[in-house]
Amino acid sequence: MDPEGSGEPQGGAPVDPEGSGEPQGGAPVDPEGSGEPQGGAPVDPEGSGEPQGGAPVNRGRVRFELLLGQVLAALPGPPARVVDAGGGTGQLAVALARRGYQVTVVDTSAAMLATCAQRAAGEGAEVGARLATDLPALLGPASRDAAVCHDLITQVDDPAAVLAALAGVLGDGGVLSLGFANRDWLVLRAGRRGEHGSALRLVHDREAGSVAPGPSERARRVAGRPPAPAMTLAEVEAELERAGFEPVAASGVGVFVDSGDDDPDPAGLSALVELERLVATREPYRSSARTVHVVGRRRTLRPDLAGYTP
Repeated sequence: MDPEGSGEPQGGAPVDPEGSGEPQGGAPVDPEGSGEPQGGAPVDPEGSGEPQGGAPVNRGRVRFELLLGQVLAALPGPPARVVDAGGGTGQLAVALARRGYQVTVVDTSAAMLATCAQRAAGEGAEVGARLATDLPALLGPASRDAAVCHDLITQVDDPAAVLAALAGVLGDGGVLSLGFANRDWLVLRAGRRGEHGSALRLVHDREAGSVAPGPSERARRVAGRPPAPAMTLAEVEAELERAGFEPVAASGVGVFVDSGDDDPDPAGLSALVELERLVATREPYRSSARTVHVVGRRRTLRPDLAGYTP
């Protein structure tokens, strides 16, 4: 999956003419679910997004490092207990374990979980000991302090069920870091390419971008169509509210990363990272980002208040 969560094909795969961002013709997908190219520039351990050692700039890695910085700012401090839902081969999970978090990775692919465990072991015994792979059923109620869930809710048939499950494993006040492909960005991309019909469909056709439970999503499943490729911030915030979360922050990731020189000089790269950080929470920039990162907090239940509904 593309690190921006857009579903845009990698490796020069054909672009969906409908402007949905879904890869065509079996385009290779990064097994990590992040789209991070393999063998690229070393990751900055501080999450700054700047490649180390003078290696060529990798835009996917810059996006990941920008996202990682936002995630670290949102989570409680280590050694907090974190579940990574749909964590794949552990790109984000291992980065968190390296920083002292106790991370449990949940994924439907046993092969990816095995690769995740190997990746963690490759970081050394201390990091490996902080990361575990588990089944959702083994995660008890209110057993985690925080959850991260990136590039997943637009890839499943029932995103409401995923959010409800995450709410269940978090205690009152637990933090959710949720990243998703931004449909507003897909609209802008299609419009700028002159694909105005596709842009209109993305704006007006709820089925084209919303995965909220309802007749349109059920129709997609009955027809054998894949889950919708992207959502808007308003749609995701509504889903969070229904699942028992209070949205507390939202940031864009990848407003300007895809523009400009493919190999900027160090000064240009530093300016890009600073610019991305500066505009991440500002409109209209946030709505123009390829990925949106929402932070939610599990509502505190008050059984002493009669008729209270979280």
